Amino acid sequence: MAFGRREEKETVSATQSIIGKDVVIKGEVSCEGVMRVEGSIEGNILGNGEITVAETGKVKGDITGRKVIVIGKVQGNITAKETVEVVSQAEVVGDIMGEKISIEEGAVIEGKCITKKTKLVEQPTIPKIEK
Repeated sequence: MAFGRREEKETVSATQSIIGKDVVIKGEVSCEGVMRVEGSIEGNILGNGEITVAETGKVKGDITGRKVIVIGKVQGNITAKETVEVVSQAEVVGDIMGEKISIEEGAVIEGKCITKKTKLVEQPTIPKIEK
């Protein structure tokens, strides 16, 4: 690092948050690190890391993250800074936007798929949680 210069690095927390199969959340969820949804969320998910909606997972709301993987069901728009992956048994009702979009054969999608460069995909600011 040169004097007078400050290098900026994008860091993502190594913490993994799991929303269990028997958990139902109603409201907005924010996450800095990796999140795996095995239960149900009725509300938007805002994240800076990888967000996975597992095979038992259901989300009614928009999902925004660095990378989004859908194995379960999503009713809402998905926006990823990098990649969106929709696997064969997934169901998405809503638009999908990301730099790269991967859709496996057999996946059900009702909506538009839009690929754009990272600069054009706006990421919301995640509020910091005081410890």
